[in-house]
Amino acid sequence: MNTLSFDSKRCERIRLQLDSYLSNELLVETAIEIVRHLESCEACSRDLESRMRVRDALQRAVAKQPVPDSVRAGVLRKLRESQPRSLPSTTGRRWAVGLAAIAFLLFSLFAGEWLSLRRSEQLIASILKLGVSDHLICAIKGHNYPEVANPPDQIRNKLGVRYAVLLQVVQERLPGFEVLEGHICSIPGSNRKYIHFITRGQGTILSVILTERNGTNLPKGQLLASPESAGLSIYEGHHSGMEIAGFESAQYFAFVVSDLSQNQVLQLARGLAPALNEKLHVTGHIFMPSANDGVADS
Repeated sequence: MNTLSFDSKRCERIRLQLDSYLSNELLVETAIEIVRHLESCEACSRDLESRMRVRDALQRAVAKQPVPDSVRAGVLRKLRESQPRSLPSTTGRRWAVGLAAIAFLLFSLFAGEWLSLRRSEQLIASILKLGVSDHLICAIKGHNYPEVANPPDQIRNKLGVRYAVLLQVVQERLPGFEVLEGHICSIPGSNRKYIHFITRGQGTILSVILTERNGTNLPKGQLLASPESAGLSIYEGHHSGMEIAGFESAQYFAFVVSDLSQNQVLQLARGLAPALNEKLHVTGHIFMPSANDGVADS
């Protein structure tokens, strides 16, 4: 397991070299030093993983992005202008100017998209972490569920009239999982409220969590999303040893969280999302409870 490193100056120096490390541009000795540092520094390892995901997303974007005719014409024009017309001694200079122009054109084309992808990735990570926080504190550390499943009527009573209708969706759309508990809870130090279903199946604990969006939306672009399920984009993430699949549903964010494989969690979320989204739209006037409502602290 990685441990935290508190040598900020060394971390700063390492991070300045991470892009060159990913591009295989460093001396062997320097690359080995970075590898050793990453083995003992969780923060720099997360930074490297983030850069790798951004690079992959950017490469996918570039591969799918057709080059506009205006850009192609500009590149060809610069190439023609870079061809030697007089003295041979000017050849190197002309080619350098031409290559610089090409680089500038390509950078201008993709820099904005790269920055947008990076911001979107950071937003998705912060939103998905909401679901993990509740799952870890309430289900894993707090063990706020029984070994034998609570009766459905008891779960509905805990959820209240507004949320009891969601129990049937979770029961039907998570094949092979038993709903042990359902309640409304909060995390110490936070005002955020969660509708939390805790299920058991395939040898592990899995949570289905809803929390109010509060005006925040997941990015609309599809480059960072998994294939849609009935028109809903599913976003994936990994945090604290847990896999997360999240989506927008009505005025909520909804999450499926477990230590199952990423593909398993994604498939479960894709099966759950359409029915859950439909139920929330049908109920229409679902709102998170106020501070005066009965909420169980995790």
